[in-house]
Amino acid sequence: MTDAPFLLLTQDACPQCERLKLMLSAPLKGKFDRQIEVLHRQQQPDDFASVAEQYGVRATPVLIHRASGQVLSETGGLGAVKAFLEQA
Repeated sequence: MTDAPFLLLTQDACPQCERLKLMLSAPLKGKFDRQIEVLHRQQQPDDFASVAEQYGVRATPVLIHRASGQVLSETGGLGAVKAFLEQA
């Protein structure tokens, strides 16, 4: 794992995950890409399971701010996602 300030937990066959990834790349123009480490359930099962257990994650997508331990599970709104990521 990297020392990026944020984690994004994602998985296959997750429409909300794809929507968040599109939001990060299109309206936010990749501004936060270097600040987010992506943990993919199928590609990194051990790391994903460990982080999900640590933060009580039950559904994806989820953004986690490592320094504060804050978890953003409502990732459908651009304003909420942007405000969450600007705290780094």
